[in-house]
Amino acid sequence: MKFFKKRSNLFITGIVLAVIIGGAFYFTQPSAAAETAAPALQTAKVRTGDLVITANGAGTVVPAAQVDLGFRSAGVVAELNVKNGDPVVAGQVLARLEDNLQAEADFQALFSAQGLAQAELAVANAESTLEDATNSLIYRVGSVTWYWEGQLIQAEAALSSLDAKASVEQRTAAQAAVDQARSKQDYFLKLNILTLAEDYDFFVTEAEIALARAEFESAKVALLDAQTALEIVQAGPKALTAPITALGVETARLEQARLAVENSRLIAPFDGSVIALNVVMGQTVGTSPVMTIVTTDHLLVRFYLDETDIEKAATGMQVTFTFDAHPDTTVAGEINLVEPVLQIVDGTPVVVVWASLPDEASFSILSGMTVDVEVIAGESLKTLLVPVQALRELSPGSYAVFLVDANGQLTMTPVTVGLRDFAVAEILSGVKVGDVVSTGTVETK
Repeated sequence: MKFFKKRSNLFITGIVLAVIIGGAFYFTQPSAAAETAAPALQTAKVRTGDLVITANGAGTVVPAAQVDLGFRSAGVVAELNVKNGDPVVAGQVLARLEDNLQAEADFQALFSAQGLAQAELAVANAESTLEDATNSLIYRVGSVTWYWEGQLIQAEAALSSLDAKASVEQRTAAQAAVDQARSKQDYFLKLNILTLAEDYDFFVTEAEIALARAEFESAKVALLDAQTALEIVQAGPKALTAPITALGVETARLEQARLAVENSRLIAPFDGSVIALNVVMGQTVGTSPVMTIVTTDHLLVRFYLDETDIEKAATGMQVTFTFDAHPDTTVAGEINLVEPVLQIVDGTPVVVVWASLPDEASFSILSGMTVDVEVIAGESLKTLLVPVQALRELSPGSYAVFLVDANGQLTMTPVTVGLRDFAVAEILSGVKVGDVVSTGTVETK
């Protein structure tokens, strides 16, 4: 206690305490140099790995083809050969109307012996009519004029057949042949008209000649029509299963018979199954659909991607399907079509994509199933990878990285970038495995 009673001892004690407190404060505070030290450098090593770019969507299984079938004319259903769920094959008769019985009989009669004789007679009559029309025209224009008309047709055909390689001499000669034939035709036509008037008091006008030419052309078409019809009849019913372009009366008669049959029956357009049936025997029907046929062997997946993934979907890309009904099994497929216009689904713009399914799978795939889809937009295996933070864009599409040496020095090195996602980028050239690259800096406090 005597120690604290002396002033000098109290003064010395105060100085010692001040020194201790000041030293503690000094050594516990960061130095100015530490405050201004350079931030720590973040780095990463170039490594090898796999990079797969994907886009995810969802959709449903749909048939590759679906058609609603209805009769083309009204009537009473006299025959119904399928029920809902039945498989069908292309060309199978699914149903008939009462009128189909008579229509089928009339159709088959076209190819009978009597029908063949009728077609042959039509050809003979057309040939006779054409001969009469030809003689009538030749009488009015003259046989010599008729000859030069034929020469003119040949000369014009020869001139039009010359291509760009034809010489000037060839073109000149061809044009001369046309001019000569036309001149001869005009000359002998006038001469024949004058001769008929002087020798036979038969005055031919331009209108009469024009009418004779029209009858001649019409007779040629009628003969072609009859010959075409005869060829179809000779070939049999299988030659009249598709629409024909009617040239005249005879081919129109065949087409009408074909339509009478087709309008009163339903034929399966492809192999598939009946998924809807809205008709019964004896029912009076119009032209509205009465059944629906879908394909069962060829199924597609229609799915939707976010519009931001539009660049990740293209024809030929591989996809992986996961079905809600079979969540532990995946199925591979391929994109067939990317629709060129966005659609709005639940208020959101989406890309509509169609993809094929394999012909065989380990489980049954039914139309209407819900599917999750992963599109493989790009894939690179055992490639060089760096974090995307290491990339420095020099110009659009041109990149570099900063290599870090053993002393911590940075060297900018151009690189070629391949695939990239939000985390890593594929490097095609410029670096090697084990190189250290800068990914940025982090400040310390």
